[in-house]
Amino acid sequence: MIYKKVRLVLNISALIFFYSQLVAMKKNESASRNTFSVLFFLNRVKQNNNKEHPVYCRLTVNGKIREMSTQIWIDEKIWNPKTHKVLGNNERSKTFNNTLESINNKLLNIRNDLQNKGKLVTAELVVNLYKGKGEKQKTLVEVHDFYNESYVKPLIDKSYSEGTYERYLTSLSHVKDFLKYQGLQSDMSLSEISYSFATTYELYLKTVRKCANNTTVKYVKNLKTILNYAVEREWLQYNPLLRYKAKLERVERDYLTEEEIHLITRLNIDIYRTNCVRDVFLFCCYTGLSYSDVAKLKSENIIRQIDGHQIITLKRTKTGVITKVPLLDPAIDILSKYKNNEECLATGKLLPVKSNQKHNAYLKEIADLCGIKKELTTHIARHTFATLMLTKGVSLEAVSTMLGHSSIKTTQIYAKIITEKLSKEMKKVNAALLKAI
Repeated sequence: MIYKKVRLVLNISALIFFYSQLVAMKKNESASRNTFSVLFFLNRVKQNNNKEHPVYCRLTVNGKIREMSTQIWIDEKIWNPKTHKVLGNNERSKTFNNTLESINNKLLNIRNDLQNKGKLVTAELVVNLYKGKGEKQKTLVEVHDFYNESYVKPLIDKSYSEGTYERYLTSLSHVKDFLKYQGLQSDMSLSEISYSFATTYELYLKTVRKCANNTTVKYVKNLKTILNYAVEREWLQYNPLLRYKAKLERVERDYLTEEEIHLITRLNIDIYRTNCVRDVFLFCCYTGLSYSDVAKLKSENIIRQIDGHQIITLKRTKTGVITKVPLLDPAIDILSKYKNNEECLATGKLLPVKSNQKHNAYLKEIADLCGIKKELTTHIARHTFATLMLTKGVSLEAVSTMLGHSSIKTTQIYAKIITEKLSKEMKKVNAALLKAI
């Protein structure tokens, strides 16, 4: 038995060693596959007073081009475009050709040096090192901040929602706090990040930050996205978190019963802001719109059909899928209530939607006043709409269209929840009947 355990440990160790060697081989293989070419050409666009043109060097690495001047100016008559050299055997021509050969050799030596050090070879980096500018290492916090502000933020309401941007800001905050917690500097170069960084970061989020499993997985995936972006921009040779995989746990999707919806509807609220939040929440319960979608709802999104019925049609912020939702009477009543609202008229929106943070804070107050123990969010309103429609006999395909799901598989989750609920209820009925016999 002991022998088998020892053999098992040795086998595992051998597998780990083999995998590490394989990763190293892949890194070396990818480095050796780099396409690298140096070409000299005459730039006929530029010309000095002597009617001479400058000789330029074009460096191409993996399809990316970087050009620079060789500081050599010659008459186009003595340039050979086939050999990419200066014609003639005089001392001046020989000096020019020696200079070109020297530039070529220096660029090749820089490439070889970078490869030997296992670093990413790019046209920009090679040229910068040739010019003596040195190698500037990109850092994790620097790239994360750049991605947030230069990539996600400009695309709010186009490819991303305000909530997505806020989540990336939170992700950056977690990374900064993690670096401090580890006793590291306030930032670290991308080349220092290893696979163990992800596993340690995951443990930190779960234990120190008390994040749930799914929240933790999303934050690590955000980090993985940032590193993929760095690879695309040629700031990093490969993503060390490429093999990080974590499973999302199935979370029971909470929703409100019709009785709970009526409790919220009948609640007397004197405070204007709280009243607005209640109405927006109920509107989401009757339409299935997410927070980002209801926040941008405008009059042009409401279309009156030939039969007189009104429908909401808009492109979902999250998926870009067109959603079409027929308006129920309670939803129409809420829109009518804010038809002449000053805030809505000023913004051009149909409902006075507060910031996501304030919205959820007021919803918590409303839940307390109604005695509802569930956490009220726009997510639960969306789930409520889905379950309400399915329990009332609306087809799965129609509900999927109204929710703007990119796949009907997502909608099937709600159908499964309803089936499980019905099964549990039937078991209770069956147990009661057995007791009565």
